[in-house]
Amino acid sequence: MLQGKKINLRTVWESDLELIYKLMTDVAEVGEHWLLEIPAEPAFRRGFNERGFWHDDFGRMLITDKQDNILGEIIYFRNADYRAGYELGYQIYKRRDRGKGYMSEALALFSSFLFAVKPIPRLQVTVIAGNHSSRRVAEKCGYRYEGTLRHAAFHLGKFVDLELLALLRENCLPLEQFDNENET
Repeated sequence: MLQGKKINLRTVWESDLELIYKLMTDVAEVGEHWLLEIPAEPAFRRGFNERGFWHDDFGRMLITDKQDNILGEIIYFRNADYRAGYELGYQIYKRRDRGKGYMSEALALFSSFLFAVKPIPRLQVTVIAGNHSSRRVAEKCGYRYEGTLRHAAFHLGKFVDLELLALLRENCLPLEQFDNENET
């Protein structure tokens, strides 16, 4: 478990599967900028059963509050074999939990963790153009805008641009800083 001030990050437990699937497929809660891809439940469960949602090229951690209530998720994945590093995705499941700083803390902590345990030079996120909240989260965590991927995703009946932001290893806070924050 990774501990922040407001949130914790932890791996997925089998007992979480039913609730997570319900939360991640609640179309009414995902928001206007989330790409509506609903995984089939058997494939979702198979992903957990095969590797626990954690392996070299993909990992999912849950974002919880300090009482272990599930708030959202953060994932890493390799989006192309030739790229050095990973892409990250993140989501707070319920609208009522957004705008409280949970995601900024989760992204900063997760980024530091990945740089501490993986020999990678960079991490990146892509956000739908116009998703100012998600872009602000990434920028607050040190991610810098690198460009726009034009018509890179299909969303709500049309092609949309994605903004690419990246964080280099040397610009990321060390994981130890989070340990020091917990000691004060």
